[in-house]
Amino acid sequence: MGESLESLVRRIMVRVAMVDGELHDAELARLRWNVGRLTGRVPEEQRVREDVAEVVARAVPLEELLATARDRLDAQGRRIVMRAAYIIATADGEVPAAEDALLVEIARGLEISPAEYRRLVSPMGLARVLEGT
Repeated sequence: MGESLESLVRRIMVRVAMVDGELHDAELARLRWNVGRLTGRVPEEQRVREDVAEVVARAVPLEELLATARDRLDAQGRRIVMRAAYIIATADGEVPAAEDALLVEIARGLEISPAEYRRLVSPMGLARVLEGT
């Protein structure tokens, strides 16, 4: 059947959150809440911890995960995945160079144009998404 939008959003958010090598409890809670906001379903903490274990083990390369998202999601689904990555990258108020580079890599991997990327990561665009408008 393939991966669901929620699964792809969750797994890519974990990748971004773990760019520093670990996922703190506050990041885990934020990630779960934001997945719920974007997909309508809050994942169980254990499910996210399993995603973390996968990232640590490097079971699925990011390129492969992005190819799966590209193949299985429509344009709207890919936008949601990109927003999710941006939300978790900016959650602590800073976007270190490594996270910024990862966001660009994700946008390219999802075939999101530079103009669309700028729109998706603008503060106003993000506010509209989180408000559900």
